[in-house]
Amino acid sequence: MSIKLEGFHGTDYARFDHILKDGFKPSSGDIHWLGDGCYFFLSGLNLRPDEQAEQWAIVSAWDKDTRKNKYQSYVVLLGKIEVEENKFLDLTTANGIEILDYIQYKCTSKLAILKKRIEFIDGFLINFARSEELLDVEVAKGSFYIKLRKEDRINHLSRRTPNCTICTVYDPKKNVTKIEKVKMGEF
Repeated sequence: MSIKLEGFHGTDYARFDHILKDGFKPSSGDIHWLGDGCYFFLSGLNLRPDEQAEQWAIVSAWDKDTRKNKYQSYVVLLGKIEVEENKFLDLTTANGIEILDYIQYKCTSKLAILKKRIEFIDGFLINFARSEELLDVEVAKGSFYIKLRKEDRINHLSRRTPNCTICTVYDPKKNVTKIEKVKMGEF
């Protein structure tokens, strides 16, 4: 059985044609919420994930070093995501949390050896589990607090209470079946 999700992705408008032509390019890094992949906002904690994707595109434009926007226009894309149920990690459920707890248990000695210090280790754990073939997952879903307001970023304000439900797609060419533009804007 497959799971179908509608995910919203906000980005620089200049990337739009490239994404339509070649698909989404996954980012990589252990500091990401759910590890490597292409990120989408989903319905869940917030009923307007399209607005959250738009807010993300706006705040992501800001370059704190140059104190200017890196881009002047943005686009919000809707991606139709499809994944087999056995390749979907849902960290909004008790079962998903148990799986992550198990991965953390298996990974503890490796973290100690690497002397790796990461404030939030969710992404590291999922990347570790995928690389060690402990977990065969193509899409992971979770709820997190994401700074979607420029003021929160400038003032370094964070909460522990999540405000977004997101997913990452590790291989968008395989699991994102359709892409369409739903909104665009300028600063």
